[in-house]
This record gives sequence, structure tokens and C-alpha cells, in this order.
Amino acid sequence: MKTTDNLITWHKSLAAVVSKNFTSEAIDELLKGLENLISASSGMVTIFPPAQPPQTTHYRLLANQDPVEQIETYDQGAYLLDPFYRIAVDDKVTGAFTIKDVAPEGFEQSEYYNLFYKKKGFLDEVCILFQLPEQVIVSISVVRHAHEQPFKAADIKQLAVVYPLLKSIIEKWQSHNSQVIAPNLEWQLDNALVKFGSSVLTPRESEILHLVLHGYAIKVIAEKLDNSVETIKHHRKNIYNKLDVSSQSELFYLFIASLKAMPEGSTVDPISFLN
Repeated sequence: MKTTDNLITWHKSLAAVVSKNFTSEAIDELLKGLENLISASSGMVTIFPPAQPPQTTHYRLLANQDPVEQIETYDQGAYLLDPFYRIAVDDKVTGAFTIKDVAPEGFEQSEYYNLFYKKKGFLDEVCILFQLPEQVIVSISVVRHAHEQPFKAADIKQLAVVYPLLKSIIEKWQSHNSQVIAPNLEWQLDNALVKFGSSVLTPRESEILHLVLHGYAIKVIAEKLDNSVETIKHHRKNIYNKLDVSSQSELFYLFIASLKAMPEGSTVDPISFLN
């Protein structure tokens, strides 16, 4: 059960959402309210319009967190490797999930985890996903840090209780936010992920590359592809050699750099735009 103070703060936040008429300022209040409701210490709201890069519209970070590294790197392409984004786009799910609910086995060894969790001191994350009209996805993410405790089942249950209300608020906000979600069909970052490395790798190597980027452990990749661990390691070595990288960290940053270099509307391997 939540404390009386938690609930009082939550209801004050809801009152502020209404008084601010579901504007951007209202979503600031909603984010603060959610942090209080389940005792999180930072959070953000991100819109994923169709055929466009995401837009992180609201964030509340700790004093030692760099918004350029955390927000811009994410919005410029790292989001494609986000397990929460993947289940929202690939499986069309809605609701609240912890990172352990959605991350592949081996995720904690990935460079994505290192950059967006370990280096930030994140202990646990809950993401609330909304599927809205016109194929728009909105996520609200709240985080606990290393000095805190992981989220519990009771926290997820609490979010499930308020989810219909949250969705109504988000829909009302987005109904006034059409400029943010205007489609841009030339932007094809998802296609860039599919094409990444394809100009120099075999189809099998490309398949393994994508699983490595998404944070799957070598053992899991071997099971998925019905290969031995040694075979997958051999393929990974070839991939690294062909892409001129020596680690998963270098592979991750090569991926991000290639996305930044890629012109809008491109349908070829983004690596080809790197000097």
C-alpha cells in the first residue's frame, strides 16, 4: 500500500494536470506525480511518431546526469536498441513493465545497458507504454537509482490501477500536440537498423550483428539460430574484423555514428556514409 503522503501528492498532481488543461506543463506535473506514486527518483516522457525519430518532450534528471548524453544519444538512434521500444513497436504491447520483464538474456553485458543504466547509476526502470491513434506510441519511464531498491510487483499493480486514467491524460495531451506527431515518411531509421552492416556482411553475419546490438548473450544467439556457441563466436569475430571494431562498445558507437551520418530518405547501409 502507498503511504498517505504518496497518495496526497499523487492527487495534487492530478489536480494540477486538470488545472493546466492537459498542456505540456500538465505533463510535467503528471511525471512528478508518478515519481511520487511509486517512489521513483527521475523520469522522462517520449513520443514515438510513425516513421520519425522519437522526441523526448519531458525529463526530470538528477543533478549529475547529462541530458545531451542521455536524451540526444537516445533520440538520435540508440532508441532502436531499447527493449521497451522494441516490444512497443514489434509486439504492440501496452501497460507497465520493468526492464527485467522485457530485456533479453545478456542485456546487462551490452553497451546499451552500460551507457543508459550502469553509467547513470540506474538500478531499475519501469516504462509505461501507450498505443495511440495514427500509430503513435508514447512512453513514460521512471527510474530508481543505485542507492534505492528495485521496483516491486506492488508498484506495477499500482500503475495498472491508474493506467486507464494515464492513457486518457496522454490522449488528451496528444490531441493538442499534432505538430509534434506530424508524419515524416522520409525518415527510415528502422530500415537503417535492418541495413546496418549489410554492405560488408553476409546475411547470417547481419542476423547475428542485430542480435548482438540488441544485447543478446552469445549463448542465447546460438540457441536462437541453432548453432554452437563457438560458431557464433567465430561469426562475431568476422563481423568485428569486417566492421573494423574490437568490442561491443565500439560496435555500438559505430552504429550511432552511422545513423548521424545518414541522410534522410536513405535506404542503403548507413555505414556507407562514414568516411
